[in-house]
Amino acid sequence: MAAPPLGRLVLTHLLVALFGMGSWAAVNGVWVELPVVVKDLPEGWSLPSYLSVLVALGNLGLLAVTLWRRLAPGKGEQAPIQGLLLLLPLPPSTPTGGPGPGLQVGGAPGVEDEEEALPLQEPPFQVAASTPGPDPEAHRLLSARSVCLLGLLAVTNALTNGVLPAVQSFSCLPYGHLAYHLAAVLGSAANPLACFLAMGVLCRSLVGLGGLSLLGMLFGAYLMALAVLSPCPPLVGTPAGLVLVVLSWVLFTGLFSYVKVAASSLLHGGGQRALLAAGVAIQAGSLLGAVAMFPPTSVSHVFRSGKDCVDLCGP
Repeated sequence: MAAPPLGRLVLTHLLVALFGMGSWAAVNGVWVELPVVVKDLPEGWSLPSYLSVLVALGNLGLLAVTLWRRLAPGKGEQAPIQGLLLLLPLPPSTPTGGPGPGLQVGGAPGVEDEEEALPLQEPPFQVAASTPGPDPEAHRLLSARSVCLLGLLAVTNALTNGVLPAVQSFSCLPYGHLAYHLAAVLGSAANPLACFLAMGVLCRSLVGLGGLSLLGMLFGAYLMALAVLSPCPPLVGTPAGLVLVVLSWVLFTGLFSYVKVAASSLLHGGGQRALLAAGVAIQAGSLLGAVAMFPPTSVSHVFRSGKDCVDLCGP
């Protein structure tokens, strides 16, 4: 089959890139606007929790399309549509060389990455029966590595797309609207910067990714503690408190964005099964995190809101 003309390839890549950028701009724009509207809407400080759940539920449609395409006849005809849908805003997990967020396409590994791509291509017993490659014990070890990477994807997406975003208002607004605005804007900027960094410098060690995840969890724990202590967290009303909360949000987002990109890159070279498994882990983690945080933030009101022009932290 002859290769398509260069002009058609360029136009196709340009349209796909514009589609992905447009969807990302829309979703990120909503999150950046929250500091302005959160005090005026009926949901109040709980508005980010509602938004997290709605985004997670909306993204389930992408997973349904993927599963339907694998199970329904004539699935090959749906590949162009699925390729566009997979670029809609999802947890950012762009593999090295991949085109966008979510259930990514691309990121084919080099020769040195072949061993990392094997676990999700076919079950170990099939590999052992069809090829004289490594012994079954080696395949079991590789499968365990894949499970760890999938678990890491699920946990990091639960934290960055469900748990912490749901309480961002409670952790930032006690320090003022400027703190919330800076945390939202700079956190959104840290995400793509971390993705670009991972495209150039990719950590392939589970120990290294685990260490980065633990560091990100420390910042996440600090932010959660601030939300629990709302509306009177430590250093409230001081410049140091504002700097710490904004810096924590930037580092939390950046570290976990890098970990998600790295884990996805190591998994996505395994073909369609790896792609599907990574997508399921991303969506399941995001949904569970968002749903788990909705009752305490919006139903039982475990986290308390402050009031404008009222000092609730005085003696």
